[in-house]
Amino acid sequence: MPLRAALRLRRFFSTEPAPAPPKLRNLPYRLRHAAIPAGRAVVSEYLHATRCLPSSHADSIAAHSPRSLLAFLAALPAVPGSLPTSELPALLRRHLSFHPLNELPFFLESIGAPPHAAAEPRSSDVMFLADHPSLLAAVAALAHFGFPWSRLGLLYPAVLLGVPPDRISVRLAALEARLHRLPRAAIIAACLTFPSILEGDLSDGDPLVKDLSAAFRALGPDLGSSNDIDAFSGVCQRMRMFYDAGAEVGTIGALVGGSRWVFLELGKQRISERLRFFKELGMGGKELGRFLLSNAEVFHLDFSDLVISVPEYLRRVGLAKDEVDAAIKKHPYVVGKNLLENLPRVLRAMELEHRFLEKISTGGEHLRYLSTDFVLEDACYDAEVERAFMDGIAKVKADKKAEHVDGKLDFLKSVGYGENEMATRLIPVLHSTRDLLQERFDYLLERGVEYKMLCRILSVFPKVLNQGKEMLNEKLNYLTEELGYSLEYLNCFPAFLCFDLENRVKPRYAMLRWLREHGLLRRTLAPATVLANSEKRFITSLYLVHPAAPKVWLECFSSRARMEYYLENMFRQHPDNK
Repeated sequence: MPLRAALRLRRFFSTEPAPAPPKLRNLPYRLRHAAIPAGRAVVSEYLHATRCLPSSHADSIAAHSPRSLLAFLAALPAVPGSLPTSELPALLRRHLSFHPLNELPFFLESIGAPPHAAAEPRSSDVMFLADHPSLLAAVAALAHFGFPWSRLGLLYPAVLLGVPPDRISVRLAALEARLHRLPRAAIIAACLTFPSILEGDLSDGDPLVKDLSAAFRALGPDLGSSNDIDAFSGVCQRMRMFYDAGAEVGTIGALVGGSRWVFLELGKQRISERLRFFKELGMGGKELGRFLLSNAEVFHLDFSDLVISVPEYLRRVGLAKDEVDAAIKKHPYVVGKNLLENLPRVLRAMELEHRFLEKISTGGEHLRYLSTDFVLEDACYDAEVERAFMDGIAKVKADKKAEHVDGKLDFLKSVGYGENEMATRLIPVLHSTRDLLQERFDYLLERGVEYKMLCRILSVFPKVLNQGKEMLNEKLNYLTEELGYSLEYLNCFPAFLCFDLENRVKPRYAMLRWLREHGLLRRTLAPATVLANSEKRFITSLYLVHPAAPKVWLECFSSRARMEYYLENMFRQHPDNK
């Protein structure tokens, strides 16, 4: 395989960004092209003749490790420009005679293991494959069964290092007996997608194996005579997407027969979008797979270009008018046009996702609320809201670059904000890209901040999302661990996330701690009282506690540098430290 094609193949299968391949500046330009095939042949010969690997293993390792091969060639001493091309293999053999090859990077790259695998503790001290004989034996057992060499990395390290080779052979035989009449390609695809099958002994009622068997047999007319690993892998990967979304293992196989095209033709991106859409509406994982596969027509619907208007769309769906109006009054930022694909986040911001889910959870006719015909049937909207938005966005684009404005607007719409005047006021305050804003928003959700609370915080203090994840993490930890408040306190005082942690929050609380330790402060002050006051008012509050307190504050705690200096000297002067 040509080197460029091999590198493209490695990037295709890898899920991590690949570093740039090393340059062969140590080789004369006329030798660089010939060095690749010569190096591949010499490495294969070295692994077979010197390291006693089977020739098939040696050839596979050398053929599927283009990056390691380039690194090996780039590490050679400078080659004289007068060296004939015919003598290059001899030079490489001489080099390997005095500099043994580090075989592990070649091997791990050839099987498709992640780039960081060679740095793992149990791998970093292994230079020769012979030092880990069970690894080669496990690879031999899998390769003998028919596993593609370049995909064995999907089983590393859990199976290749964690399961004895003889147990691998026994479990493959047991799996083949359970899935009799199915080609080996089906078994190989199942093991590559679900390595847990090989990690433990199979039980008679293993739900995953039963699910796979039912799915493959339901797709029999399309896959039964096929021996294409990719075709079976596509089915397994789609099944895994449902499992990862929360579907119970053992419930998918029986539903495959009624929706074959979902597992054979439908793109995984569309499946992921629909799973996320209904999961965000609040549908439980156990019901999710059954609902979507029983109503497979929902996969035909395209939400990406359909525009809805809130609250008009929700009233047409049949949600109670009083309930919708009350939600709009409480969450005005959702008003205006938005995309149908953002509907779950709009409803979550309004706390109406479960009400909408009740409308469509029966499936069938009720899914028409998500159809193009229903959305376009009466595309009414509030003209006043639209006019205010258009005027506001025109002013913002006049001051900012249009592409940045559009990205920030797309972010706001993706979290539930509509096209309204409030959105146009938030856009100039946000100073990050759409991806970074989304990453920080998702991080706050992961930390436990409620969705409706986060949307409200964004409407009042959008600068919260201008901070990196590390800073947000420090502030949340200080609030919950140092001050002892729950995240629900942000609902009362969202501005906490906007104050400078090192120069405002920590110094003021260090001062209060000092007062409490000296018996001058007996009551606990809420963060809103401590932080929201200006410097002048804070000093006045300290004076009311004790006339000398402002002097201590200004000399010892008013800045991070003074606080650290004071605490360091206080520690040195403490009697216990003399």
